[in-house]
Amino acid sequence: MEQYIGEIGQLLLSKVNSVYSLFDYFVLGVNALIFLFSSKIVSKLGYAESDRRYNASVWMLRLVNLTLFVLYFLAVFFTEKARPLSVTGLTLLCSFLLAHLFQLHALKRYGRTREIAGTETLSHTYQSEVIGLIGWAVAALISFLIVINVWDMTSWLHTTSVLGAVVLIVYSTKDVWAPDNINGLILLYNNDVEPGSVVQVREIDLLAVVVRTTLTQTVFKDLRRKYKILLPNSRFRACKIEILTSNSNDNLDCNADFKIGYGFSSEQIESFLTQVWQWVADDGSLINEERPPKVRIVENGDHAVVWRLSYRINSAYRLIEAEYLINRAAYDLSYELGIGLNTPLTHSIDNPTLSHLAEKAER
Repeated sequence: MEQYIGEIGQLLLSKVNSVYSLFDYFVLGVNALIFLFSSKIVSKLGYAESDRRYNASVWMLRLVNLTLFVLYFLAVFFTEKARPLSVTGLTLLCSFLLAHLFQLHALKRYGRTREIAGTETLSHTYQSEVIGLIGWAVAALISFLIVINVWDMTSWLHTTSVLGAVVLIVYSTKDVWAPDNINGLILLYNNDVEPGSVVQVREIDLLAVVVRTTLTQTVFKDLRRKYKILLPNSRFRACKIEILTSNSNDNLDCNADFKIGYGFSSEQIESFLTQVWQWVADDGSLINEERPPKVRIVENGDHAVVWRLSYRINSAYRLIEAEYLINRAAYDLSYELGIGLNTPLTHSIDNPTLSHLAEKAER
């Protein structure tokens, strides 16, 4: 049995040696190393492990590695197609790596360093995305031409049916890929919504920091719930976007409205809201103490007066935290000063029927 297995092994080894050259062994060895260290290679290509594209690039690289292994394996059994199979796999691997290297060069050359929540991030710009997209297109075109020539299928390029089918597929799927990509390029070109910007979109109840803008989607860090939100670019640009600040570390002017009943003088309310501001200012580094608070009347309503406390925070990233502390301070101080924050009851109607029933119940 052992002798039989040994003979099969020697037969396979001789078969492999007759098909593979020294260069083929070198390619397989490099491919194996790339497969084992794919995570480190992708991280060197400019993707952080927290980046959503990091995992996608790792799995795509491993898929290309496995494809190369499979093609070389098939070359053993289809010796007449050994060269086309091996060259096809090698072309796919080289194209993938070259496209990523081209994209990395574009990011480092034309990207912009932004600080998001205290962390510096190298983000894409319009130029880097366009150049990276061109790099992918060139790599795909070169790979296609090499594979066509290796398999001796150049006659396909002369037939309008094949090219027409490709154009038809691209045109029929334009509603899937075109809107988000075009809107992504517009966002990057305008430079209004950049990584680190704090935006508010009331239509979808979004108050967040922009983390990254790609050709297909924009990634946000929600300020209320502290998790990431992925929004297609076409939907994002269709909404009314309020840009609060272009940098989450910049100062931001904020307002807090309170409905307070009539019966208090302006001096009392101004003193109350100033104490609220001072309480939050003494609590930490949220509020910019160099900018004094401003107290204004927004509306004299039927049931209450709407008072507005304007203040400035040191970091837009802590906007929600500042709102929480302002509301907490107002709640605690309202008890101490006897100023109610609830909407007062303006009048009550005495219902005779209810009064009669109440008197009858007492009897």
